[in-house]
Amino acid sequence: MQSAPLIDDAVLDFAQACEAAASLPELERVWDARMRALGFAYAALGGHADPLHPDRATYVFCNYPREWVSHYSTQRYFLIDPVYRAVETGASDFLWHDPDFYQGLPWRQRRILAEARECGLRFGRTHALAPTLFLAASSSLVTDCVDVDPAAYATAKLANVITHHRAALLCAPPLAPTPKLSIRERQCLQLSARGRTDGEIARDLGISVATVRRHIESVRLRFRVSSRVQAAVRAVLSGQIEP
Repeated sequence: MQSAPLIDDAVLDFAQACEAAASLPELERVWDARMRALGFAYAALGGHADPLHPDRATYVFCNYPREWVSHYSTQRYFLIDPVYRAVETGASDFLWHDPDFYQGLPWRQRRILAEARECGLRFGRTHALAPTLFLAASSSLVTDCVDVDPAAYATAKLANVITHHRAALLCAPPLAPTPKLSIRERQCLQLSARGRTDGEIARDLGISVATVRRHIESVRLRFRVSSRVQAAVRAVLSGQIEP
């Protein structure tokens, strides 16, 4: 059975909207609308910094309640935020109420989570993102109930990765023009985007699995992205492979 495509129409439309955003405020509006459409009333995305005063080399998107954001910034909680610290020490995807995460926290960090709950930030799930220059980065999605639709979470997580990549580009100095891929790189990436495994791609093109992986890794490095999904999105947006 053939796997589902890595990129569907909704993902491509969202990626195109992100790519069209010319500023961080415009990108944040696109991202916020997507999070709400997926059922996440509250979400945060970006570098581990003061949400009201991030460094110019990074960004923080956050639609948490205003009173909480103001309190969080004033108390400088970003310096000891337990969610931030977990990501910075290697956690990649975790629930705030998971005992493995919560029980080992010191009282000050538990107090931060308790105060967040009082402001409506109850059940959160965080996943790590690629660092923005010198800062770790992550995204948190918050709901009112423990159970979250796995498909909605997976879609939101991919949207966060796409948004984060675009935001990092807007924060960074201008990049060189989009690299032009070789014919073989385009072929490997096109088949990967359609859900083909590396083994299937190798068989279809008459090359080794190692060669397939080398071509896709080359594309990823040339596009300066962290995954083959992001590489496929960039290739689609630059017109080098079909959606």
